[in-house]
Amino acid sequence: MRPIRKYAFTLVELLVVIAIIGTLVALLLPAVQAAREAARNNTCKNNLTQFVKALASRESSVGDLPGYINKIGINGAPAAQQQRASWVVMTFPYMEANALWDRWSLGFQDGSVVSDYFAELEILNCPSDPQVTPGIPSLSYCANAGFAQNESAPGGHHHHYQENPANGVFFDRTRVISNPLKSSAGPADCRDMPGPDPEIVMTIAYLQAKGDGTTHTMMLSENMNAVHWGYSTEADRNSTPDKKYHFGFMWEQPKLVVDALQGASANADPKTGLQFRRINGQRESDSYDSVGEMLINDGFPSSNHNGLVNVAFVGGQVVGIVDQIDLVVYAQLMTSNHKKSDLVNAAGTISDRDLTQPSDNDY
Repeated sequence: MRPIRKYAFTLVELLVVIAIIGTLVALLLPAVQAAREAARNNTCKNNLTQFVKALASRESSVGDLPGYINKIGINGAPAAQQQRASWVVMTFPYMEANALWDRWSLGFQDGSVVSDYFAELEILNCPSDPQVTPGIPSLSYCANAGFAQNESAPGGHHHHYQENPANGVFFDRTRVISNPLKSSAGPADCRDMPGPDPEIVMTIAYLQAKGDGTTHTMMLSENMNAVHWGYSTEADRNSTPDKKYHFGFMWEQPKLVVDALQGASANADPKTGLQFRRINGQRESDSYDSVGEMLINDGFPSSNHNGLVNVAFVGGQVVGIVDQIDLVVYAQLMTSNHKKSDLVNAAGTISDRDLTQPSDNDY
């Protein structure tokens, strides 16, 4: 009888096959990761698109855009039921969050719990900026709150400080000067002190007729440093004064940022250094437990997308802005009226009204 020979892979052949499979996987993995990031990026852009539509619907319905912070509740009710609501809350009726809006519109009731008013909403979170703790009212998107240096009074003193409507789109709508009934909506801040200025009310009609137009004015942006979409802790509700960077993103004078980058006023701390006041200047998400812990440098666009941040314009277009965008162009896209804004060029010599306005190719 002839012996039966059994054929099998030799050790060398097996190693070669393993090496080939490993090479194929290594070549395929970046493509898979890129496809996943592309999907996350598309979801992020879709979230911004839905928000722009909700804000436009609100403006069409009530006649104006909300502030970055607003008073909500029944006038004349006890102070505990006069709450401050971010721009996010004011869009609830237009984004199928009617149950939350019904609770907020009546103010916080006696014996209520935080979970009655604050919840995690998927549309508020960019998939590339996942939350560590599920169930919290996290936020990945902020509204155009204008010029950073109009955030506080000079020297930090609480005296009257005027905001310029030409510098942005969303403003403080809890000012107590123009409407005493708003005095119970949170602690006073520098914009609530005595002065002649009325509450700023922004409309799309203003942008179209007197401003820079809806296609050249940013409305919303990603921000990894945003914390919650409202003052969800009792301490924040009772004692944290309103700040633009709590629910908004801002622009800084380009000269201050350029000088800091060149070392004239450099500060290595990403939370306080002027050189970090730009797109993707600093990204430290999930570092706070409450909105009140945020600092001014947290109020600038940032994202986990490679080299860009998704932004939405008032007109509805959503694009990715590269983080190497010219600082002047970035600020120009945020001001609502270049003829009256406080922006000057990087040399500090030419005002916005005399600068060449950006085209689509500039960003």
